[in-house]
Amino acid sequence: METQNNITNDFNELDDLRQQINALKEKVNEQGHLNEELVKKAIQGKMKGVHRTLLWLGILAIAVIPLYILMKYEDGFSWPFTIFTIIFLIGFVTIDYFINRMDISHMGDDMMETARKLTQMKKNRSRSQRIGIGVSLAWLAWFCYEFYMTHLEELGNKTALMAIIFMFGVGAVVGLASSYYIYRKMQRTNDEMIDQINTFMGEK
Repeated sequence: METQNNITNDFNELDDLRQQINALKEKVNEQGHLNEELVKKAIQGKMKGVHRTLLWLGILAIAVIPLYILMKYEDGFSWPFTIFTIIFLIGFVTIDYFINRMDISHMGDDMMETARKLTQMKKNRSRSQRIGIGVSLAWLAWFCYEFYMTHLEELGNKTALMAIIFMFGVGAVVGLASSYYIYRKMQRTNDEMIDQINTFMGEK
């Protein structure tokens, strides 16, 4: 009888241990699922911030187009320069859209794929920034030439010419600095999203 009781007690202890292990597994699985949801929400929130920034930049770029058309008629800028400016602005918005295009609602469904897309996005943004700086400098030089040629009589003396060059030089520095700041901010956001995914995958 004592032996039977001991066997029964052993089975009961094993059953209790099994239940504890199952409860622990469920807790770990639930915690892992919770962490995954938190990571998904975090990277989705950051990507929404990137999209909002690009939306406002796109609106600003498109809103500037009528201004340049007005300047063409008011200041006598050439049509080639005006058309180049419009193409540049539309191209800027279009390229940014394709570089940062991502379905936010599905970000994190496949963490590895999301990290790959974010890494590619970062590389493409870096290439676009380098090309954009070169085109912007070329545009600025052309703008200064157009401005000078259309105001040649008013800028006949060297003092006025130097003042114009200084003014556009300051504008170029401010514009490039602002562009670089926005670029670095988006690149840091990309790094943060990738780091969060890598940390989560490393803990699995």
